[in-house]
Amino acid sequence: MNVDITSPSAPASSLIFTVPSGLPINRVPVITQPPPTNTSLDSSIHAHSLPVSTNPSSNDKGKSVAFDIPERWLSPDGNAAAIKSAPSRYYAAAYLRNAPDAFKTKFTTNCSMCDEVDCSLSQYSSYGARARCDGSGDNKKILVFFNDQHDFTDCVSSPRADLLNLVFTHYSPADAKLSDEAKSLFVTDIPLFLNETQVRQAFFRYGTVIKCKLTPKKHYYNGHIQFSSADAIT
Repeated sequence: MNVDITSPSAPASSLIFTVPSGLPINRVPVITQPPPTNTSLDSSIHAHSLPVSTNPSSNDKGKSVAFDIPERWLSPDGNAAAIKSAPSRYYAAAYLRNAPDAFKTKFTTNCSMCDEVDCSLSQYSSYGARARCDGSGDNKKILVFFNDQHDFTDCVSSPRADLLNLVFTHYSPADAKLSDEAKSLFVTDIPLFLNETQVRQAFFRYGTVIKCKLTPKKHYYNGHIQFSSADAIT
């Protein structure tokens, strides 16, 4: 059978069939179906969502299983979670310039003072790491910290009788750092033939020097000079 299609886009009724004479013609019914109205990808994206909960129908004979689709929750901010998980520390300091003479007479070294403080404050379950001494001269102090505010408050509320009435007060490392920077000078190009004692004496005319540290460079020293008061800087 020869088929002559005059137009590719023409409907089925416009097709012209040419059949040789004498041959039977079989008529085949053509079933046409209208094309889908919307076959774009966008329609599949916006398809109906699944229900939150599905239950088996009454005639499924127990073959279906009911299940719940879990809802998604926004995860917490990472920085906020890290801050929340970080333990709080409550710092306290005992300044030796205010310490009782009996305490300073009995404990003459940093190690002996810190050992005695550790022995006394270990009764608190939240007591932190080993006590340490910081500073020098009138600014010398014993630093400790607690992880519980109740223990911290109990420690600073009154003199410690078991430490010969040594007094601990609130201490802020951040405020102390700002205070130290306000009382400090950083000096460069200090000749290598000078030592810390000579540099300390040179700056003593401006105020009481509580710290003098020289750091050697290639051809000179860098010096960190800290005074007991910020008035010496201004």
